[in-house]
Amino acid sequence: MEGTVGRRPRVRDLNAHLICFLCGGYYVDATTIVECLHSFCRSCIVRHLETSKFCPICDVQVHKAKPLHSIRSDRTLQTLAYKLVPGLYYKEMQRRRSFNASSGSNTNPLQEDPSIFTGEDSISLSLEYYDSDKDYEEGGENGTENEIEKNKQMPHRRYLQCPAAVSMMHLKKFIRMKYGLGSEHRVDIIYAGECLKDDFCLMDVAYTFSWKRTAPMRFSYRIFHPPVYVPMVVPPTKVPDITQPEQQQQQQQEL
Repeated sequence: MEGTVGRRPRVRDLNAHLICFLCGGYYVDATTIVECLHSFCRSCIVRHLETSKFCPICDVQVHKAKPLHSIRSDRTLQTLAYKLVPGLYYKEMQRRRSFNASSGSNTNPLQEDPSIFTGEDSISLSLEYYDSDKDYEEGGENGTENEIEKNKQMPHRRYLQCPAAVSMMHLKKFIRMKYGLGSEHRVDIIYAGECLKDDFCLMDVAYTFSWKRTAPMRFSYRIFHPPVYVPMVVPPTKVPDITQPEQQQQQQQEL
């Protein structure tokens, strides 16, 4: 992928790994052929194997008698497609609900995956000043219910509810406005002991650290004040007069 150094790859840069060869759309119920590891939508590959026993990409023979025994659901690939393509998961869930409603098959209601996020989802988080003595490993609330309730009452911790698309740059601007900081002050946002980049959004944090929605995301921040340079004042030194002995000799000769 040329030109992607220094920036995030776009979804179109990854389309070759997310699009079904048979239908040309993004994977839905991604399914992989065991023999060659090529993946397709489940409905697409099942329909193809009804008339052919060969992979539509590499033409390898799938199975002579029962080709459906050589395909496996690929949950990892499907999860990647849902996470990388904005809105794909919720559009698919909406399509399935509409189908169930029209067919009257509501006996098995759909269970949404809580690990899938969109930029419009609301995420709860807390902000507090970074303390190197605290344990931020989990990135969430720790301890008993009494300890958690006590932490919520701490004046230095603030709770927010933001869209998942909010980036670390927005949180830094919030902190700068709160404390009246200028551009010369450096602000770091930390989660689970790691300093996050400005373009990292809350959805990225949720995916990277496998946030489970069971507690607010626990962020911390630290502020670096600009260094103050104090000029060094060097006291003047008295330079000895090397001509003084010669003047004294001349005065003595005149006397």
